[in-house]
Amino acid sequence: MVFSSLRSMTGYGRGSAGDDHVQVEIEIRSVNGRGLSLKVRLPSDRLALETKVDELLRKRLDRGTVQGQVRIQVLRHRPAIVDHEVLRRYLREWRAIEKDLGMELRDPELGELLRLPGAMETPPETQATRRSVERNVKAALEEALSHLVDSREKEGGRLGRILGKQLVSLRRNAAKASKRQPAAVREAQARLRRRAQSSEGASSADGHWLERELASFAERADVEEELARLEIHCDRLEGALKQGGAMGRELEFLIQECHREVTTLGNKSGDAKISGFVVAMKMAIQRMKEQVANVE
Repeated sequence: MVFSSLRSMTGYGRGSAGDDHVQVEIEIRSVNGRGLSLKVRLPSDRLALETKVDELLRKRLDRGTVQGQVRIQVLRHRPAIVDHEVLRRYLREWRAIEKDLGMELRDPELGELLRLPGAMETPPETQATRRSVERNVKAALEEALSHLVDSREKEGGRLGRILGKQLVSLRRNAAKASKRQPAAVREAQARLRRRAQSSEGASSADGHWLERELASFAERADVEEELARLEIHCDRLEGALKQGGAMGRELEFLIQECHREVTTLGNKSGDAKISGFVVAMKMAIQRMKEQVANVE
């Protein structure tokens, strides 16, 4: 069977972009998750970009726990503005306090004054720089996302091959169980007749009871419906694998339904050979379940 590529929830991507104003680097990685959880760290002065970053991620990803970091370096620094009047007021207060407390008069170093609140102010960021930051964050994130999705699809291709192999095993053992079922019913009925005939003093009433038991047994042991539904689920599983993409939730549901039918089949059939096929089918289903936990 040839399958389109599924998407794993495990991957890594890195992107960068820049111009004369800024340089941006972004790293994102993802692991398994029930839904989509986003935890991307932005510089403290760029938290306003969080909504746009989340929107871009949600457009490309459906499931997984995504963590990342955005690094932004502004290349054109804004020179700080020194407020001379504030410095003068600080210096006057400094001298007045020293005199009032009877301390030795000592003027502060310029660096001490510049560290005081309000002595220096950073001018507002220019509109050109803000636009550059947004533009390059978007470009770097799109590149990182492309690499992340590519790595998730490569991993998903491997998962698809494993799932396809287990699906073949499931179908093969289901076919064996279906082929064995008529003979298993006949053998069980023959054993029931022999036990009834070996009983001493068998009467006509016993014969009627035997026929009823045989009919009831045949009805209880009929697993054609379970096998038919199992085949339908297998067909849908194969279709989902061929479609590829973010099919994790659908695959989880179908595998659960397969497990339900196989369990019922095993409970209804008391044949040892069919029980062996049921065990093999459950093992294939369990392996599929473990792998599907990684599918987006």
